[in-house]
Amino acid sequence: MERCTGPLLEDYLATYGWTFRSIGAHEWMTGFQGQDRSFPLRINLTDTWISFHIEPYLGLEIDWESWPEIARCLLELNGRSSMVRLSLCEQGRIEMGLEVFNKQFCYESFCTCIGLLGFYADHFYDEILGRLDSLGYKYTEGLKLLT
Repeated sequence: MERCTGPLLEDYLATYGWTFRSIGAHEWMTGFQGQDRSFPLRINLTDTWISFHIEPYLGLEIDWESWPEIARCLLELNGRSSMVRLSLCEQGRIEMGLEVFNKQFCYESFCTCIGLLGFYADHFYDEILGRLDSLGYKYTEGLKLLT
């Protein structure tokens, strides 16, 4: 197998048991339930890369006055993760992404990517909420939301 194609990726998603919808020529939306919340997942397929993005990872707008502290938090967490990266999307919200080469991508690779995203999404969620709470964002424990 040389490269993953759209129909093959859709087959992987269906085999994994996830519902999904196509949102473009080579782009799909799906999601998964983590320990504390649901995470939306966008998958983009090119000839070279397969990109997985939880977008938004946290659905709040960044307060740019707190940017140095937020950037430090994201960089520290990136240093503790393998393959998965936290960043800001164009709208200024925190996202989590993972990109892999398309060449030789198989169902086992797909499962590994989903497993890594799920692990780090849950692993970092409470830590990020705690750090943002210390910066003045209000954290509602019962709803596990920042306001």
